[in-house]
Order: sequence, then structure tokens, then C-alpha cells
Amino acid sequence: MTDPAVTRPVPRWLHLWAVFTAALTFVTLIVLGQMVTSFRAGMADPVWPTEPWYLVSNYKLDLGYLIEHTHRIAGFLVGGAVSLLVLGVWAAGRRDDPLWWLGLAGLVVLLGAFGEFHRGLMAQRDAAEVSVPVGPTVVMLFALGAVVALGVAGLAAGVRGVGLRLFAVGVLVAVMIQGLLGGFRVRLDALLGPELAPAHGVFGQITFALLVSLAVLTARRPAADLPTSAAGPVRHLSLVLVVLLVVQLVWGALVRHQPDPLNQRLHLLTAFLVVATVAWLLRVGFTPSARPRVAPAGWVLGVLVVLQVTLGVEAWMGKFGGGVLLPEAEAVTKQQAFLRTAHALVGTGVLASAVAMAIRVRVRSAAGDAAADEPAGRPAGVSELALAGGGR
Repeated sequence: MTDPAVTRPVPRWLHLWAVFTAALTFVTLIVLGQMVTSFRAGMADPVWPTEPWYLVSNYKLDLGYLIEHTHRIAGFLVGGAVSLLVLGVWAAGRRDDPLWWLGLAGLVVLLGAFGEFHRGLMAQRDAAEVSVPVGPTVVMLFALGAVVALGVAGLAAGVRGVGLRLFAVGVLVAVMIQGLLGGFRVRLDALLGPELAPAHGVFGQITFALLVSLAVLTARRPAADLPTSAAGPVRHLSLVLVVLLVVQLVWGALVRHQPDPLNQRLHLLTAFLVVATVAWLLRVGFTPSARPRVAPAGWVLGVLVVLQVTLGVEAWMGKFGGGVLLPEAEAVTKQQAFLRTAHALVGTGVLASAVAMAIRVRVRSAAGDAAADEPAGRPAGVSELALAGGGR
């Protein structure tokens, strides 16, 4: 009998929460973030940091202002959802393991210190210069270091599920960094200009991809491993595709924020490479032996790439087809904003589906994982966790 801990790495409700968190991030932060860029509303309100209820007491009937502040409020919601998700993933470990208690306590301290860090920045909201709150920063670094050290110790000891817990902590840190990038992009605009905007946009897409990865990793394990003949090509091509899409993402962000001729050319050239790699990957992956692993994300990937190319052409013509010397200086029409936002959002979907496929073709099956845990002489089907006397 296959160990349930191998078949499903976390309880089903926690996987559903991971899927919900990724969906919430896309619907709120990604969609609204792209609208902020499309409508050039990044500096609609230069005040930062703010409380979630700041919009209520400083309401303005202006589209850009409402989009930008709704984006900020969504950041609080996603931050809370991710915090609960990471705490849940860590809490899904074995309660008789000291790592469980110490790691969970370290995460609580990390989250509390981050809240104090944000409070310290709010106290300087009206100051001409902002200094990093030293006390909360030290506590955050200490708590994070302790959690990572516990995770590494668990990996060395062969504790099941520690790798997933460490990855979840990495996702939490990425979400924290993304929130700070967005805030300092507003705060430092007068000093540094809009250079932080592309970094905020690119890192936001990467953070979303990490959330999608966590949702895939918390899902039920596949029933069977990939055959050796299909595993190598599919795994290699899926990794190449993810790398190309991240590079394409960087060029796309630069075209939206700094549309010089070099960025435009690189964006187009990388798009050809992406389309060719997707076609090659789907041709190799949709063979009878690899199809069960590749098909779910593969169908989504293929449809989104076709849609993305179409939207990309329309968005490109809307921005550069008018022959204007400085298209970024022109007022953005609602149609142009819709096309640019849709193009960016579908690109996010392409990256997410490619990441999901790259992980899914690498995850070991439940049977293979259980077999790998069987020491010589142990009866077949008896796992380490079963011998230890139970599950979580």
C-alpha cells in the first residue's frame, strides 16, 4: 500500500488553498499591476507606505488613482493569503519533530517582524528621507536564518517534506521583496526616476510563477513515472522554455517602460525562439508515453501561445504602428490599454503553464518515491513514515 504522505505531500485543503492563493494573485495583483502600467498610474499617489483603509479616507474619483490603490489593497490580501499558506505547509510536517515547532515559531517571528518593519516605514511617511528600521530588520534576518538552518538540518537528516517547506519559505520571502519593490518604486521615483518599475514588474511575474510552482508541488503525485526515452527531451526542453520566457519577460517589461529600438528587437527575436521551442516541446511531449504528464499544461500552453502572438501583434501596432517618434508620450486610449494589459496577462499565463509543465515532468510518481525509500530488506510497501508510527 502506497504511503499517503508520498501520494499527497500536504492535506488536500492546503493544496486547494495554494491554488486559490495563486488565482487570487493573478486576478488582483497581476491584472491590476498591468493596468497600473497600461494607464501609467504608478504615481497616481506618491504617498507610501499606507494602511489598507487609506483609500477610504483619501478617496478620489479618478480611474488611475482607484486602480493604483486597489492594487495596493490587493497586496495586503495576497500577503495574508501567502502567509497562511506557508504556515500551513510548514505545519503539515510531523508534530513529533522538533523542527516542526521551532520552524513554525521562526515563521511567526518573521511575519511579526515584517509587520513591525512596515510600521516603522509608515512612521517615516512624511519624512524627506527614509531609513531602514534596524530592529525589525535584524529580527527578520535572524528568524529567516533560523528557519533556513532548521530546514537544511532536516534535509541532511532525510526528513520527508522539508524541501517543500523550504521552498514555501522562499516563496514567502519573494512576496515580501515584491511588496517592498512596489513601495520603494513609488517612494524613490523622485530620486531615481521610474527605473524600479520594470524590476517590480518582472519580479512580480517571477513571484507569481513561484506561487504556481508551490500549487503544483502540493498536488497529488502522478501515478507513474515518465519513461526514460521521453523523460530527457521533455525535461530539457521544458527548462529551456522557462528560461526563454523569463528572458522574454524582461524584454517585454523594458518595451513597456523603456521602448528603445534595442529592447524592441530583442523582444521580437526572443518571441520567435519561444514559439519554436513551444512547438518542439509539444511535438515531443504529446507522444503516448509522455502525454499523461504533458497534456494538461500542454494544451493550455499551446492555446495561450497562439493567443499571445495575436495580442502581441495588435499591441505592437497600437503602440508603434502610428509612426509617432515618442509613443510613450502619447495619451493611452482604453483600447490600447486593454490590448497591452491582455498581452501581458496572457504572457503571464504562458509562463505559469510552462513552469507547471517543467515541474510536473520532473516530479517523481508516488510509486517511484515510495520505492526509493525502501532500504534493503524492508518489506515492499512499508514506508519510513509507517515504521515511525503514523503520519502527520
